[in-house]
Amino acid sequence: LKLHRLGRISFRAIKEKRDYLRHRVHASWMYMAKLAAAKEFAYMKALKDEGFPVPSPIDQNRHVVVMSFVHATPLFQIRSLQHPHQALERLMRLVVRLLRAGIVHGDFNEFNLMLDKDEKITLIDFPQIVYNTHPNAEEFFDRDVRSIVEFFRKRLNIEVQEWPIFQEALKDEREAASDLQVPSFKDDALLVAAHEQSRARGDEEPPGD
Repeated sequence: LKLHRLGRISFRAIKEKRDYLRHRVHASWMYMAKLAAAKEFAYMKALKDEGFPVPSPIDQNRHVVVMSFVHATPLFQIRSLQHPHQALERLMRLVVRLLRAGIVHGDFNEFNLMLDKDEKITLIDFPQIVYNTHPNAEEFFDRDVRSIVEFFRKRLNIEVQEWPIFQEALKDEREAASDLQVPSFKDDALLVAAHEQSRARGDEEPPGD
């Protein structure tokens, strides 16, 4: 069970940027929490249908999302791995596979990745996803990749010499995938902006709602 609680401070900060608000002059933080839950459920379902390693979506109502329980450990709690290089390769393949499916996760880091006893990956948290055609898609993709690079360097003492590059990954069609079929969200720009404000303030919370 996940309760979306988009920070009121983050919402107040982006509310001043009227380019994001457009027609929703009276948008509220609760509206944004409901939007985040709806978007998360839609993307989780689309990703699951395409065979991505995500929880099974069960239901969504207002700001609440119900999903299957994941028998795994959040990456930020892990101090060592039996096969760290294999885990690293799986993570990089996953972030590239997402890109070729038409999206960038936008928060692909140790707080939103889980590993089971076999070091298989589960990806969570989807409200901040953007299409790979978004103006900031390349920036977000690079940040996602570097988050993993930095985690393995600091936590596991592994120096990554090469990593996926946005334009190169898009051009390489060896593992091309069809775009995900997800309904559009009219205030998605506002939701992404709120998430970026939350990141900037350091408001990210470890999973466990």
